[in-house]
Amino acid sequence: MKKSTTISIDLAKTVFQVALFNKYGVMKSNNKMSQAKMVQFIAQHPEAIICMEACGTAHYWGRRFQQNGHKVLLVPAHIAAKYRTGNKNDANDALAIYESINRPKTYFVQVKNLEQQDLASLLKLRQGYVKQRTQTANRIRGLGLEYGVKIPQGIAKIRKHLPCFLEDAENELTTSSRFILRNLLDQLLLLDGQIDEATNRLVARAKEVPVCTRLIALPGVAWIIASALYARLGDGSAYKCGRDASASVGVVPAHSGTGGNNKLLGITKRGDRCLRSLLVHGARSVVSRIKDKQDGLSCWIREQLSKNHLNKTAVAYANKLVRMAWAILKSGEEYRTPLAQ
Repeated sequence: MKKSTTISIDLAKTVFQVALFNKYGVMKSNNKMSQAKMVQFIAQHPEAIICMEACGTAHYWGRRFQQNGHKVLLVPAHIAAKYRTGNKNDANDALAIYESINRPKTYFVQVKNLEQQDLASLLKLRQGYVKQRTQTANRIRGLGLEYGVKIPQGIAKIRKHLPCFLEDAENELTTSSRFILRNLLDQLLLLDGQIDEATNRLVARAKEVPVCTRLIALPGVAWIIASALYARLGDGSAYKCGRDASASVGVVPAHSGTGGNNKLLGITKRGDRCLRSLLVHGARSVVSRIKDKQDGLSCWIREQLSKNHLNKTAVAYANKLVRMAWAILKSGEEYRTPLAQ
């Protein structure tokens, strides 16, 4: 393999730290540059390896540098931080990024294309609205309890019962508390509309991506989960095998061992928490409705249920879902229902 020069960049908003290494690993420079100067430097430089932390704006710059013919490596921030020596500053961060890419077990984040970026952004927007709605619902129930008004759990119950409590003149709600609860209810209803709009936009965008159309053939995967899988895994080329893909989502068992004795623990819960949650919910919907289906996948799930709790089986199927999704993304093939053995 022909060695190339390497450019390590510590990203920032205005001033970038750019370190240049020759093909023998000798540092030739490590200087601060403005954005315009950095762009000009990269555009004029011969084909090289460019390494950066996988942080804000990394995917944008990764796409731009790839258009200039460079190979881009994005290093997870927590890995690059392990190789920093001395005080934390931009120059040392650029050196740490370069040091991390030369370690044998370092894994890299794939640069997102525009389709993945759109889907990831819409997912985060929707996720933010859902989180705000949950917080608002908890505030409503908590404030109601302070005045002796117990609203049943569940957002649908709040929509149904809170207007009745506000109209009831016999309870202990004061004028101020009614004003606060009415405003919180309006905020909740507004968030309902924003979640619906974000969901519709996300589904519409996913339907424009052929890969997502193939992914929804997987049992337990609908448009939102398909979008999250594609936004995270891309074309699957960043992973050597399906297990690496599921490990990046955190649905593989952790293990601890010493003296040759290894013990399997719970799942690692590393990586994308939102995707992991979606996968487990989708998997649970399949596992809980297995009934008497006789295809190969259903038989496997029934076998797992005979040995494990439903929740553990759901996590095991979530693991399998990621592996099957990786195979579809990597091969470009359609999903085929496994036959019973």
